[in-house]
Amino acid sequence: MAMNRRAFLSFGKKAVNQSPWQTFCQRVIRSVKGNFHDYGETEGYGAASVTVERLADALHLQALCAEYDTAMVLDGVSIRENVIGRSCLSVRLDSSLSQVEPLGENACLAQPGARAGQLLELGYMQFAHVPADLSLSHWLASPDYHDARPGFTHTSGLERIHVMFADGKTAVLGGFGVNDESPLSIPGLQRIIPNLFELLREDDVEWSLGLGRWPFAYRLDALKAMNADINLARLFLGHKGTLVWAQEMVIRKMPAPPAVLPSQAELSEEERERLVYSITHVEGRVKGLFDPSGLFLYLDECF
Repeated sequence: MAMNRRAFLSFGKKAVNQSPWQTFCQRVIRSVKGNFHDYGETEGYGAASVTVERLADALHLQALCAEYDTAMVLDGVSIRENVIGRSCLSVRLDSSLSQVEPLGENACLAQPGARAGQLLELGYMQFAHVPADLSLSHWLASPDYHDARPGFTHTSGLERIHVMFADGKTAVLGGFGVNDESPLSIPGLQRIIPNLFELLREDDVEWSLGLGRWPFAYRLDALKAMNADINLARLFLGHKGTLVWAQEMVIRKMPAPPAVLPSQAELSEEERERLVYSITHVEGRVKGLFDPSGLFLYLDECF
């Protein structure tokens, strides 16, 4: 069909006049299968939500968020007003991403959209005090449902986790010890792991291992063989979606829920005073190791 002169001159004009945010939204719609909603721009920063129906969609979203300086946010852990200095994309998990595959009688491979109630029905008693409709992705991100005592991250039952890092690379993390150096074969972790153990040896962090409650947002105590073997997966318990994107998890059945939750144990005034600087320093270092560009949220942007 022939194009008239007016149509020819205006062809592509709309695309030229689009803002970077509008272009970002269009590319998300083209790249990801799932419902998308654009909430518009405020003071130059946009906000939108998307529901993903495939685990692989996280990789597409990471690439676009990195290109357009947009925070990739696990739905429900923050609001657009909390996100500072960049746009934000809230990512929801479709109900189809809730498969649970048995791995023998005492463990399973679960997708991030699986619900706590699903696992409780299968005999995973660590979910007895977790809201039944809470997804595993939110369970992992929230500190409210994990044993706060140093050295007790194993009560979660989390054994291995398939994660996407902020740079888009993926890896399966879990037990790590003398006879298992596989994490060191992952290029990014060759730098991160020694730094994590260096942090663990700092005076205030070592001292924290003897407290009644772990004071840091990131579970460095999972890297200390206290009541269980070292496990890198458990570092992310309660990370509020600020370090990695969870894809799948291997979870082992536990006979009971965690004995101590964060709301049931508090630091004394003396302990808080000692840790004022250390908390900011340690949490900043860990965040910088995993997500130096701020693709995911920062802790002070979360609820």
